[in-house]
Amino acid sequence: MVELIVTLIFVGIALTALLGSFSTSVVKSTDSEALTLAVELAEAKLEQIQSDKSGRGYPYISEENYPEETDPDGYAGYVRKVSITPQTDYKEITVTVTHPNMEEVSLSTILANY
Repeated sequence: MVELIVTLIFVGIALTALLGSFSTSVVKSTDSEALTLAVELAEAKLEQIQSDKSGRGYPYISEENYPEETDPDGYAGYVRKVSITPQTDYKEITVTVTHPNMEEVSLSTILANY
């Protein structure tokens, strides 16, 4: 009888720890999905800008042509912003994606006038 009680206590403690780690992993999984989506949204905008450079020309690449987007591509809660810093021979492009449930994601590239 004592062995049964000790076994039940041990199993109860083990299950409590297991369920706690399971709930934590579910939350972290959701966070990684949001982060992956933010990276994909930033990459898509950078690809669009590079395509615009090829199709519309280097002078077209300016912040006025890429306003801040709320819910870009239909993804609720995300905000995508483009920052363009002109230099002497190139422009530095930074795309930042934010969401209330995660840290912001920023991707940068450099476009040269050639």
